[in-house]
Amino acid sequence: MSYLVLARKWRPQKFDDMTGQEHVVRTVANAIKMDRVAHAYLFCGPRGVGKTTAARLLAKALNCEKGPTAQPCGECRACTEIAAGTSVDVAEIDGASNNGVENVREIRENAKYLPQRDRHKIYIIDEVHMLSGAAFNALLKTLEEPPGHVKFIFATTEAHKLPDTILSRCQRHNFRRIPAARMLQRLQEICKAEGAGISDQSLSLVVRQSEGGMRDALSLLDQVLASCGANPSDEEVAEALGAIDRTLVQDFADALVRKDARRVLERVEEVFNRGLDLKRLAEELAFQLRHLFVTKTLGKAPDELSESEQKALQALAQDAEPAQLTRLFDVVHGCIWDVSRAAQPRLALEMALLKAIQLSPGGSIPELLARVDKLAAGMGDGSAKSNAGAPGGRSSPANFRA
Repeated sequence: MSYLVLARKWRPQKFDDMTGQEHVVRTVANAIKMDRVAHAYLFCGPRGVGKTTAARLLAKALNCEKGPTAQPCGECRACTEIAAGTSVDVAEIDGASNNGVENVREIRENAKYLPQRDRHKIYIIDEVHMLSGAAFNALLKTLEEPPGHVKFIFATTEAHKLPDTILSRCQRHNFRRIPAARMLQRLQEICKAEGAGISDQSLSLVVRQSEGGMRDALSLLDQVLASCGANPSDEEVAEALGAIDRTLVQDFADALVRKDARRVLERVEEVFNRGLDLKRLAEELAFQLRHLFVTKTLGKAPDELSESEQKALQALAQDAEPAQLTRLFDVVHGCIWDVSRAAQPRLALEMALLKAIQLSPGGSIPELLARVDKLAAGMGDGSAKSNAGAPGGRSSPANFRA
């Protein structure tokens, strides 16, 4: 039997399994319960957050033999065929390769006929923004007044490319990037079910690399398991993903906060000799400083980080000042573009980090102002004593000469 990748194996088979999209699930489920299902839906959002999966679940909910229901059984013929992509009454169409007028004309002609077996004839068009302008125009009339047995479900990552005439005929739902904490929790559940012993710190790295997409996270997890086995170390996971080891990033942040220029230069040389991407290092370091500033401000590390990373951030935040962290972040974040475009990325990164160390203030602005006030008061007392020793309260010529 051929191997089934994790992204397909763990694809949600019911609405309750959808991670991070409760606002969409709740609306669609209520529409089914109240018999207020629209004839056309538009699911838009970033890649890998569940748009096509939600479209399939909606198709199952409408055509389930026990439905329409917000809890399809998943066992009847309609549910199993829709899950497998072989249903005769649910057509999944790729908008990128079927973007012409003739393709839309075929949909219009087939929509006239009743479903062969199920309750509704459903058209799921993925990446619908790829349709041509003429194809959109050909679809308008059918989309506005389709036969009662026809439902349209569109999915796109670029909703702004759709004509307003299409948008006005659809019920739009915006899918969000999945929160890091929720994704980390889901990956922990999947690893436990798969018998994989991956640390929370490594899973946090997978979450950051996925940028809010569950499909990307599962693909990266698949890559880690294939490369490192079921019980990889944190270093092996970072190497498999081509990422920077989190321990190294934490050490960089610690050296910057403590203004240890020698350690910064040694770590840059280490990264350079290992052949790692210096632009990626600058990005990871900017994220680390952001997490550090959040920890300093809120008194709590971000939830998406592992327990060990949270403890390290809290310990370092106690020794850092907000003004210093702000300056460090500004310089490091500003150098990302320079490092990516520089003829000598190592030199650009080294000088940026040294600049961050030299320019970051040693204390907060209120502390610096207090020091200035104290110095000013001391100078004022010294001038008063000097003037008091001269006749008439004025300084003698000897005082000026001194």
